[in-house]
Amino acid sequence: MASPFRKSVAAALCIALIGAFTFFKSSDTSATPADEKPAAPADAGTGFVMEPYLQFATRTSITVMCETPTPSTCELEYGTTFPPDKIAKVEKADTLHEIKLENLVPKTKYFYRMVCTDADGKKLIGKPSTFYTAIDVADAYSFTVIGDTQRNPVITAKVAKLMWERRPNFVLHMGDVVDNGADKKQWTDDLFKSCQDLFARVPVYPCIGNHEKNHSNYYKYFSLPKPEYYYSFKYGNAEFFSLDTNKPVDPESEQYKWLDKSLAASDAKWKVCYHHHPCYSSDSDDYGNTEKVNSTYGAIKHKHLIALYEKHNVDLAMNGHIHLYERTHALRASKVDSKTGVTYVTSGGGGGGLESFEPTPSFFKNQGRVDFHYCYFAVHGGTMDCKVFDSNDRMFDQFTLKKD
Repeated sequence: MASPFRKSVAAALCIALIGAFTFFKSSDTSATPADEKPAAPADAGTGFVMEPYLQFATRTSITVMCETPTPSTCELEYGTTFPPDKIAKVEKADTLHEIKLENLVPKTKYFYRMVCTDADGKKLIGKPSTFYTAIDVADAYSFTVIGDTQRNPVITAKVAKLMWERRPNFVLHMGDVVDNGADKKQWTDDLFKSCQDLFARVPVYPCIGNHEKNHSNYYKYFSLPKPEYYYSFKYGNAEFFSLDTNKPVDPESEQYKWLDKSLAASDAKWKVCYHHHPCYSSDSDDYGNTEKVNSTYGAIKHKHLIALYEKHNVDLAMNGHIHLYERTHALRASKVDSKTGVTYVTSGGGGGGLESFEPTPSFFKNQGRVDFHYCYFAVHGGTMDCKVFDSNDRMFDQFTLKKD
């Protein structure tokens, strides 16, 4: 048992320690009293409806867009140093802003910042960001592919973050960018907010899906060459052709005739076509309930495109719509042809509810997986290398296309 003396010493020590703690606690100037919150910034509760994002980069131009909550005029600061030393202005007050920068230097890093001012003089200042102009034909480059983001912002944000970490030159989107094209919040929140870090620095080239419902929002929020629902662009040694497979693509259609002529005129080393619906698919129920009937392996109305792809030696045809990943063998005349065939890739794993494969193997299926995912392509000269990653960034497929 402790003596009375030891008890009194222990008590004195406790009192001293408590006093010291109280002194130092009260002397901590970094502490904020509970009833004193930091002052709110002047623009608290306001901001861009859509933060600045990039569209359609060429070797000498790029478009920057944003949306403000009230009609505003905008100044886009840009240049090869920071702070940017050039300004492009939009004098007309509006809420949706689109500024095309021209006469840029090819394969060059630029800094940019959007500053918008409303009628009351209130400013919205975008985050400083960067873009990179398109490269020369002989240069290496990379791009990522995502499809069917629809309405799953958690997965979409996760996949977009992983794509951005790989620093692609641009992004292809296989359509169904939202679940309901008429719902503005799905554009502002589900798509653009989820992809903000990616889209602020990397331009996205979409094709339109069925869930957009051909709504004006698609044409409003993407800046694409006319007629917009189909278009092409060149990047490095490749040319990319985007189609709208919600509209006719039969031999008498406008798109078919345009594609036939455009592919014939292309001098690009790599020819890549992409659209929402597949030419070949092993899906379990979109093309017949495969538990009871045989699959048509894709809609007949979209198979018209196969003849064009084979005629013009297209290297790669990509699509979404089916919410999984599938890669075919190289195909020609409905047979596997590893030398002259076209490779078809379904990439519909950006967020839409996952689907499944039919119970028996199709003749064309090379690889497949039911999972959220994205594709990463690296291209240089006659080598196009693709790696496919799930939403935890684990690679589950890889293939390489080569040509002289």
